[in-house]
Amino acid sequence: MYDKLAEMLEQGHYEDALAELGQIDIDDYTEELTILAVSTLLALGEYETAREYLQLGLKLNPRNAELYLLLGNYYESRNRLQAYFCYENAELYCTDPQDQAVIQSFKENLASEGDLNYRKVAIVILSYNTYEMTRFCIESIRRNNVPSSYEIIVVDNASTDESLGWLERQQDVVLVKNSENRGFPCGCNQGIRAAGPDSDILLLNSDTILFPNSLFWLRMGLYEQENIESAGCMTNHSSNGQVIREKFASIQEYEQYALKNNVLQDKPYELKSYLVGFAVLVRREAMEKVGELDIRYSPGQFEDCDLGIRLCCGGYRNILCHNSFIYHFGGGAGQNRQFWQEQYKRNRVLFKEKWGFDISYYSHVRDGIADLLDCGEGREVNVLEVGCGLGATLARIQFKYPYAHVYGMELMPEVASVGGRILDIV
Repeated sequence: MYDKLAEMLEQGHYEDALAELGQIDIDDYTEELTILAVSTLLALGEYETAREYLQLGLKLNPRNAELYLLLGNYYESRNRLQAYFCYENAELYCTDPQDQAVIQSFKENLASEGDLNYRKVAIVILSYNTYEMTRFCIESIRRNNVPSSYEIIVVDNASTDESLGWLERQQDVVLVKNSENRGFPCGCNQGIRAAGPDSDILLLNSDTILFPNSLFWLRMGLYEQENIESAGCMTNHSSNGQVIREKFASIQEYEQYALKNNVLQDKPYELKSYLVGFAVLVRREAMEKVGELDIRYSPGQFEDCDLGIRLCCGGYRNILCHNSFIYHFGGGAGQNRQFWQEQYKRNRVLFKEKWGFDISYYSHVRDGIADLLDCGEGREVNVLEVGCGLGATLARIQFKYPYAHVYGMELMPEVASVGGRILDIV
């Protein structure tokens, strides 16, 4: 159908191909046509326009191997590690042996140039009597990621259901078996120590399901800038402003949502003081510098808040990736709700004793304020929030309106000190 265009590209007649593409209405673009357009634009050095067509193509098909290959080409001159992640994703979706060889050659060329500092992801999962959900979680990891890009470490906290027997049969799982339930912070720390020394760390609850490109876009976010050291995702069940507004009746419907959401987006990142620990990706170097999870919060609650604040105080950034959605059953998998409510109250006090403020209060996003603003596309506006806490509302405004300049004033010095490391807060 597009033989003429393909022939122009083969012969290096890129300007002619671009003129031909200009005659086609954008609403009539197919995957194949998008690939031809991106190839033409990259050859002409029109990188940002090529990116726009990559966005279009990945919306049409978020599992298109050739588009991820081209996305890697786009990133090669900007961020070589992100380019490598794109080639890995192309490898995941590619079924043709010849094309696989081409993708492999791109990966090898990048690696041969040196200083890539590639790290796989060590996915640390705690297991305690959640057999079915743990199995669903691990199967979703395998289904949606290249095997060479990750390792799975499961810490079993003395499960009495079928979990342990099933986990022992999994050849790709590093299994740590506890004789007693050591709780979440201690168990995660065991998993971190069992991980490869050069792997980044994804702390992942057993009651989660990864969808296509969920982890890919988390990794892309983590390496968007040098000072980003942790990345979290959107979900259906959480706190901290990480819940999507849409509600669906089934996991299958959430997967369809994820296919549309987990794509290349413009400015998908929101700064956070911390990220909820059901799914948080942390750079290995940052974990080593700020330390493991604080076991004073055992058996769990607020250890994720504590980690986020330590990262902020270390000069690092936590980002929420709006283009990564992971399903979360939530609610402690229905186990011991009253116990966890009591833990929440207890550890909320412990956190305040350690840091001098109540993070549940000072990290709240006031969506009503953010929704009131009408900045318009591309319009610059200055926003000052008095009593801004850790800056969660200002960060949401900055995410929604990238051209907004946000400033905050906070009376509590302990809060202003941390918030000032995230945004312009005094």
